[in-house]
Amino acid sequence: MTPRRRLRLRILSMICLCCTAAVTLFYIKEWLYAGAERASRDWLLTNSAARRSPANPRIVVLGIDEATRTLDDLFADDLEKSRTLRLMKEGFPWKREVYADIIDRLADAGASAILFDIVFPAEKPGDDAFRDALLRHRDKVVIGTNLIDKRYILPAPKLIPPPDGPSWLGFVNVLPDTDGLVRHIYFRTTNLEYFGIAGGEGAREILSLDARGLEKAGLLPRIPPGHRPVMCRYTEEIPSQSLHQIFVDAQWNAPPFNGGALFRDKIVIIGDTEQSSEDRIQTPYGSTLGVYFHVNALNAALNNDFVAETSPSADVALIAGGGVLAWILGVGIRRPKLRLLALAAANFLYYEIAQNLANNYDLLPPLLSPLLTLTTSGIVWSAWEQVRDRVERERTRRALDRYVGHDVAHEVLDNPTSYLNALGGERREIAVLFSDIRGFTTLSETADPHALVSQLNEYFEVMVAIVYANHGTLDKFIGDAVMAHWGSIVSEGAVTDTTRAVTAVLQMQAAVVQLNARWKERGISPMYVGFGVNQGEAIVGNLGCEAKMDLTVIGDTVNLASRLEGATKQYHLNLCIAQNVATQIRDKFLLRSVDLIIVKGKTRPVEIFTVLAKSSTPEPPWLARHEEATRLYRAGDFTAAEMAWRDVLAQAPGDGLAQVFLDRCAELQAQPPTTPWTGVYEMKSK
Repeated sequence: MTPRRRLRLRILSMICLCCTAAVTLFYIKEWLYAGAERASRDWLLTNSAARRSPANPRIVVLGIDEATRTLDDLFADDLEKSRTLRLMKEGFPWKREVYADIIDRLADAGASAILFDIVFPAEKPGDDAFRDALLRHRDKVVIGTNLIDKRYILPAPKLIPPPDGPSWLGFVNVLPDTDGLVRHIYFRTTNLEYFGIAGGEGAREILSLDARGLEKAGLLPRIPPGHRPVMCRYTEEIPSQSLHQIFVDAQWNAPPFNGGALFRDKIVIIGDTEQSSEDRIQTPYGSTLGVYFHVNALNAALNNDFVAETSPSADVALIAGGGVLAWILGVGIRRPKLRLLALAAANFLYYEIAQNLANNYDLLPPLLSPLLTLTTSGIVWSAWEQVRDRVERERTRRALDRYVGHDVAHEVLDNPTSYLNALGGERREIAVLFSDIRGFTTLSETADPHALVSQLNEYFEVMVAIVYANHGTLDKFIGDAVMAHWGSIVSEGAVTDTTRAVTAVLQMQAAVVQLNARWKERGISPMYVGFGVNQGEAIVGNLGCEAKMDLTVIGDTVNLASRLEGATKQYHLNLCIAQNVATQIRDKFLLRSVDLIIVKGKTRPVEIFTVLAKSSTPEPPWLARHEEATRLYRAGDFTAAEMAWRDVLAQAPGDGLAQVFLDRCAELQAQPPTTPWTGVYEMKSK
């Protein structure tokens, strides 16, 4: 393993460890996102994919709703036939004979347990009749009690069960969690334990309304053991029936009551179902009427459908597992986007596992904390890698910029495939620039070495900056010469590449003028530079030996560019370009024809031009006369051509190119060509 990889693994391990430790601490201490963690667990039980407990057919709900309280929908003869309905009509709360009649009616129908989610704390009319009914059906009836301020609040004295008989009391209280939501219910407890106080030895156990109802129904084994609160899975909807209907003969004998058959062997729970009722409990499922909370508790007990949260040690293990999984993804997947997709997939997979545990195994694991560990570890690691890669890319880019130029550096970093292909060798359309300092050999023989090197470095600094500014690639320095090319690594088309090369030359020429002015002020000899530009196909590749390799270009296109730079000396110009270049840039620059030449080592003639300025610059008045002289010269009319070039010189005194052709015309007139004239000049030197 390389040192770089070892460092990467150490940093990844540290990030995952720190994220895991932080999330674990926040989870244990319930800091910052404790509410969100509880809400995420609630979501596993309440979302659309969560399983609800099937409605157990042994439960029947009789509701004290608006219709039962007012009896406004009843006919007079219904009231006339039922004493109980007439008592109800007197107003709510009812006289307690009503509850006695309810017990008798349901018990006679065969109900196995009758639960009143109602408390009766004070003496009221009808208590004697109510007590008699409780005594008659003590094996079936349960009434509500309260646990308040560490006290067990019993009902009115006449409604307290005798000490020598079975109890018909069950507390109806529920305790909310710190966020105000009720998630758990007690089936068994003691007065002190319910309020979080350790009960003394021999403390009397008390049962909830639901536990007492199960006891009455002969289902004592269905009551969860122990005194710890349990979490119930909520049931599918169990519809309620209006309580008063059991005393209306026409409804009692019709479905769903069917003469009382509905209640046979059923647990009947009676409570307030009025929508405006204040007996509401806030749960993860939303606001629930108190009676329905007890319905859910009974249903969960009958179906044995309770949910248990994972232990604290298991929670910590799952949180740590998120960190381990993030570490595995960090080690195994190097591409950041792919790793983020894998993180998203891992998050979804863990949710599916958690949902499956909640639905099918009644186990409620932490949802948010493991996902938080996994996600934060993965994102922090990806962010750190991005920052590290950016820093390294910038460092590499700066290093490459010093040697190969912006395009090569960008291509190496941004498009390595194209660059690697180029290293192996490819034919590409490129534009090539050569520049050379005139008389440098003589200058180097007489100049102070230190001053000359300093001057050359200043010159190269400016020239290279111009190449880079025009998106060119610096190939190499050849002594005092500069070689650059366009399109070798990155190309935007032959026209664009060539235009950039010629633009760079014009900027270099202007820069040389400025440098010479500064050097003159400092007493330094000026430099005069010639340029040659060609465009065409060349081979791009990484050439050299094992000790040193350079990305460069080779071929006839490159050789001709070098010859064109040499030709500038003979024609007293700063720049010569080939026909290929002129074709690409003719509409962008002002061109001047130079000659038809055969460079040394070649047999085919090449037409060459020079560039005067950009096309937006006004055309010099003598340029048309020069182009006419060139046509006359190539046609063999040397006398007329000479006269034309004299006109050019009259308008542009000292023009070196016009003087060259004046001398040629004089020579050709004195010694006419012995072979058919083609207008081609063969160069004898490079």
